[in-house]
Amino acid sequence: MINKLSSRCFSATCPNPSVGLGIALKGSLPHAGYHWDGWTKPFFEGWYTRVTLPCTSDLDNPDPVSFSFMYAIDPQQGGMAQVLGPRDQLCWRTFPNPKGFWAERDHLALGHWGAFQEGIHHPNPTGLQEALTFFQTLSSGYQFTAHLNQGVLPDPLCPEPVRWLYRIQPDYAYGIPPQATMGIGSYLPIFEPGWQILMAHGLASGWVEWSGKRYEFQRAPVYAEKNWGQSFPRRWFWIQCNAFPDHPRLSLTCAGAERQVLARTEEVALISLHGWGSQPFLEWRPGQAQLTWQVDPWGSWQVAGQSSTWAIQLQGDTQEPGQTVFTPGPQGMQRNCRDTLAGHLRIRLWQRDGQVWRQVLSTASHQSGLEVGGDLLQSWHGQC
Repeated sequence: MINKLSSRCFSATCPNPSVGLGIALKGSLPHAGYHWDGWTKPFFEGWYTRVTLPCTSDLDNPDPVSFSFMYAIDPQQGGMAQVLGPRDQLCWRTFPNPKGFWAERDHLALGHWGAFQEGIHHPNPTGLQEALTFFQTLSSGYQFTAHLNQGVLPDPLCPEPVRWLYRIQPDYAYGIPPQATMGIGSYLPIFEPGWQILMAHGLASGWVEWSGKRYEFQRAPVYAEKNWGQSFPRRWFWIQCNAFPDHPRLSLTCAGAERQVLARTEEVALISLHGWGSQPFLEWRPGQAQLTWQVDPWGSWQVAGQSSTWAIQLQGDTQEPGQTVFTPGPQGMQRNCRDTLAGHLRIRLWQRDGQVWRQVLSTASHQSGLEVGGDLLQSWHGQC
C-alpha cells in the first residue's frame, strides 16, 4: 500500500461512478452548497473529509494510516487548509486572499487557489479544474467535491509538498433518504453552528504524497462533513469511524456540544450508525432518544444512546497525545481542538425484543477519529 515516492503521476484510478445506496443526487443533499449570504459577518464555513487506509504489515509503517483534510473560509478574511496525516502530524497553510475561494450554492463543490507555479498567469478561480491542469497551475491550493479531493500544500519541514488526488464513489449520505443531520431546525438561523454529515461512507481510490512517500490506495473508506455559522460551540466532542475490519460498510458518527440557541446555550448530542445489517440507518438524537456521555479532556470518550427499541454504547480511548488543529473562533482560526486518527473505538448495539434487550452487534476498530475541543478542562458529564 505504501510505496517510496516515484514518478510524478497526476492521474488517479476512478472507481465506478454509479451512485451508491442512500447518496443524494446533485442538488438534493441537504446543506451541501455554500451558505454565506454575501453580507453576514462574522461568518465561517468549514469542510472535513477523511480517508482511512487499510492496515498493512509494512515494517516501516506499522501504525494505522489515515489522512484528514480540513478546509475553512471566512469570506471577509480568507481561508485555511489543514492536512492531518500519519502519526497525527499536521501540515497547514493559510489562504489570505478570499477572492481565491470559489464554491457552488446547490451542491458540494469548492476550492481555494493559493500560490501559482512560476511563470503562470494568475487567473481568477473559475470552478473545478481538470486534475492535470490543476497541478500544473498551482503550487498551493485545493479543490473538493463529492467525487474528487485534490490539492497541494508546501511543507517547510519537508523538501516535498503534501499533495493528494483521489476519486470518490459515494455510498451513504446521512439518512435514507438523505436528510438534514440536525433536523428541520437546521434550516433556520437559530442554532450555532450548523452541522451536516455529507458522506457517512464512500470509497476512495488514488494517492497522497506525504514526507517523501506516496501512499496509494484502492477503495479505501472515506467520510465527509461540514459546519457553518457565526460561532463555534464553547466545548464539544466528536467520534467518527468507518473502518471496522469485520463490517466494511459500517459507519459511526457521534458528536456532542454546548451550542448557542438564540440567546441561550444548551447541551446536545447525536449518534448515527449507517450500514448495519437489516437496519442501514439508525440514529439517536434529542427528542427521540436519551443520550448520556462522560468525556475527559483527553483520552476517554464514553457515550450511550437509548430509544424505545434500540440502545447503543460507545467506548473510545487513546494513549496517543493527538494533535491540536485549528477551528474557527471569535478572533479567527484558533488552535483549540485536539484530534487523533488512530483511536480505539468499541461499539455495542442492542435491540429490544419484548421486555428483553438483545445484543446484536459488538465490533471495534483501531482507526477511529477522536476529538475534543473548546473549553473542556475537566471531565464532562452530560445528557440530553
